[in-house]
Amino acid sequence: MTLPTYAPRPSPAAERASRARRTALLAVAIGGLTVLLSLLVLAGRSRGPPPPHSPSASASASASGSDRQRGPLSGTLGGGRFPPVPALALDEAAAPNTIRLRSGLGMPAIGYGTCCRPSAKGEAVYSSTLAYLKLGGRLVDTAMAYRNHVDIGRAAKDSGIPRPKLWITSKVAPGKVKTYGECLKAVDEILDELDTEYLDLLLIHTPKLGKELTIELWRCLIEAKRLGKSRAIGVSNFNRGEIQDLVEGTGEMPEANEIQYHPWSAPKWKDLAKWHRENEVATIAYTSLGGSRFHKEGGASRWPPPAKILASRHSATEAQILLKWALGRGAAVIPGSGSKAHINENLLLPKFELTEAELTSIEKAEAPEAWWDTKRGPMKYVNEEADLPWVKRKNG
Repeated sequence: MTLPTYAPRPSPAAERASRARRTALLAVAIGGLTVLLSLLVLAGRSRGPPPPHSPSASASASASGSDRQRGPLSGTLGGGRFPPVPALALDEAAAPNTIRLRSGLGMPAIGYGTCCRPSAKGEAVYSSTLAYLKLGGRLVDTAMAYRNHVDIGRAAKDSGIPRPKLWITSKVAPGKVKTYGECLKAVDEILDELDTEYLDLLLIHTPKLGKELTIELWRCLIEAKRLGKSRAIGVSNFNRGEIQDLVEGTGEMPEANEIQYHPWSAPKWKDLAKWHRENEVATIAYTSLGGSRFHKEGGASRWPPPAKILASRHSATEAQILLKWALGRGAAVIPGSGSKAHINENLLLPKFELTEAELTSIEKAEAPEAWWDTKRGPMKYVNEEADLPWVKRKNG
């Protein structure tokens, strides 16, 4: 029988030396991994912007002298370089949900509109915008045509909220901008007036210039995004055919379309909102609460019965029910008001969701009297204008 043999037990000194060698090797491995990770991070920070969407657009930008990079460079997304995405920057109470854009950006669902009322300019819009931001709101919607960029930019600065936690939307005005070069210049002017390095969303305000000129403006917005001047781009008041023409002409689909959208919008425009969802285009609804004329003429006392019933059922106001309708249909909202109490009411929506039956009951009701300005129409735009691209609109 063969007896087993055993290796002699090493001395305590030898064991200590072996452990020391193993510890040293482990430290070297960890150090090497740390260096490798650091190099990867530095490489990501130093990587330049991707190639332009369109060679001709890039060349035109260089020729115009408007190709300077703006903004702090820390991370990339969707062409151009931007600050980190504040996907859920709002407090929960002020942001019952966030609209996720196709690029992955999280857009606050309850914004602040600054159009079409006496309090939308000067100190009034400065004060109301500042109140909105102080109450927890984070998305401000403006435009070249509103002529209030400077006051809104001042409110944003005075709010003390870090820029990456704000969402600023503005729009290029086709009435003032008609060429690619003029558009790039206008984008820089918007940024200067707002005193910001970049926009979160830049839109073409209307399709009023017709197909060919509007496609050139769309090329401009694509370039503005590539240069880091806007994190996302889209359109406003466009119908399906007009959006499809932009895509056919440039290969780039808008990330959002801002339209008049409420329970009594024309059926074809409601169909457009459904098409938006199917094609990952965010719907931003304006005139969600009927406009300033509706409220000036006491319209709030004439809400349709379903709105009153649902308001009572859910311990909400009728205005909150109308905003819940838009959110329930997947749209962001941008109600405007000069009243701090109404701004707070719009922001702090009760935490409930309307059922499909409740949403439909509102749509089937008659539109409240004075819901719209008769010169602009209750269904701006009508069904025909939703079907036919590049037709003249009642208001652009």
